[in-house]
Amino acid sequence: MNPICLVLGGLFFPCFQLLTIHRFMNAFFHAPRQTPIRYVVWIAYYLFLATSQLGANIPPSTFLACNALLLFATCTFSCQSGIGNRCIFSLLVLAVWMMTEVVIGIILSLIGMNGWGLDTAGTAISNVLMFAGSVIASHYAKGNSRPELSVQCMVAIVFIPASTIFLMHRIFLIVMEHVEYSAFAISSSLILLLLDYTAFEVFDQMTKNASVQERNRLYEQELELLSRQAEEREAYDRQTRIIRHDIKNHMTGLLGMLQDSNIEQMEEYIRLMLQDTAEYRPQDVSRSGNAVVDVIVNYKCSQAHKDNIKFNANVFLPATLPFRAGHLAIVFGNLLDNALEACREMESEKRWINIEASYTKEVLMVSVCNSSQVRKRDRDGRYTTTKNDHCFHGLGLYSVGQAVEPYCGQLEVEYRDGVFRAAVVMYGCYGEK
Repeated sequence: MNPICLVLGGLFFPCFQLLTIHRFMNAFFHAPRQTPIRYVVWIAYYLFLATSQLGANIPPSTFLACNALLLFATCTFSCQSGIGNRCIFSLLVLAVWMMTEVVIGIILSLIGMNGWGLDTAGTAISNVLMFAGSVIASHYAKGNSRPELSVQCMVAIVFIPASTIFLMHRIFLIVMEHVEYSAFAISSSLILLLLDYTAFEVFDQMTKNASVQERNRLYEQELELLSRQAEEREAYDRQTRIIRHDIKNHMTGLLGMLQDSNIEQMEEYIRLMLQDTAEYRPQDVSRSGNAVVDVIVNYKCSQAHKDNIKFNANVFLPATLPFRAGHLAIVFGNLLDNALEACREMESEKRWINIEASYTKEVLMVSVCNSSQVRKRDRDGRYTTTKNDHCFHGLGLYSVGQAVEPYCGQLEVEYRDGVFRAAVVMYGCYGEK
């Protein structure tokens, strides 16, 4: 057995173990502590693990006690949390790690491995499994709402650690019969562990990139909704300016007709004026006084009428609300967009949309019901889009959920007997004052 390889493995495995522990800490503790002494504690922990890995004769009970104390110390000087949480974290990580090593050791023993090969292979494989566990914990423990990757990407990522475990097992089986390959076994294990680390880092970066792309699509939706709102406001302002500009001429003409006692001509002139003005105004089904909501609801109503969709609105809101205009645009715009899309797939006589909105005791309640065909759910229970481009569509309900989250709000959706209903609750006490 090459002593250089033994030393190399004894120095490398502790580094991988501490890296895994650090990832577990980042997953379960949200507030890191920046103190110089934490570097001293981490170095002491590394020296302890390296000493035991290089063959120091440490009794099992002493090793376990020192390991627990050093893990608790690193947690104490690296994270801001209560003593109870730190104790639970330290004991939990040690228990899971010991269980993993024991299970791996039993499995390797049953397939005929023993001695040095059993110890080294067990350490390498348990490191891979624990590091994979730390990646999963960092992905889910903080409640991150990162999107899922495609099945192909997940299979490709999982294939790498599975393959390295298989290769480590076969390599150390060969070493059991051919000791001269022990140096190759150690170096191969180190390379495979580095490959696993790279694979999991790539996985983490891929999920972050997917999350960024999804947020960008949500921002694009928000900008589109705000652009529509600006266009509607501009149309109203333009028509108002035209009316104000022509009002003097209209009044002059009416005054001349009145002086000539031409009442019939005055009536006809006024009727034409009202008709011309009505052509520029959509049907205002929402007159709450809240500019953002009224513009969006009235615009969606005009779209519904073009598609022969019955549109009924009961909107009772104050002129000002303690919510960001962009968030209101996302909520009302996306809910009504989804309703319009669902109704367009129905027969003409079965198309209808009802929207109700009220603000009482600092609680905004919005409910949108519409006729709809049968809606399917994905594996997470969310309703899927009926469009072919799943990458850029089907984000409406997700973006609504993101918009209500800052106000501790909730989004509930259900489909029953041909009716799709989406209800939103937002709490004004968490909004802008």
